[in-house]
Amino acid sequence: MPDINVDSPRPLDEVRIRMWMRDNDPEANLLLEDYEFSSEEIAEARQMAVDEWNEMLPPCAPHTVESFPYRFNLLQATTANLLFIASHRFRRNQLNVQVGGGASDDQNKEGPYLAASDRLRQAWQSWAKMRKHSLNADLGWGSE
Repeated sequence: MPDINVDSPRPLDEVRIRMWMRDNDPEANLLLEDYEFSSEEIAEARQMAVDEWNEMLPPCAPHTVESFPYRFNLLQATTANLLFIASHRFRRNQLNVQVGGGASDDQNKEGPYLAASDRLRQAWQSWAKMRKHSLNADLGWGSE
């Protein structure tokens, strides 16, 4: 996938992350009637993505959330982190309840959230490794 929004004048913000996650309208979350992710979780998930980039080999110039130039890929990594966080919450709260001849297990969502997180994480990590190797080669050969 090509790099889009490189050198964008604005960083990836909470509004865009919420839109991508379809977590921008509490009333549309019929079961929760609230946002699925807090502002703090979004900020941490985004920061962890940038931290992962900065710590991933090969070393390149570090970025902050505000200076990270690859918004689409940051969005993928942030989303992967948020889904991973949510999968832990679902695992912790899962309880199959027998009620009036039926069963309820509305928190049994760890698997789908974890699978979605893994798909996005694999795409992010694959792209990040290729991009960092490319940047490192460009620095070594003097083409940038």
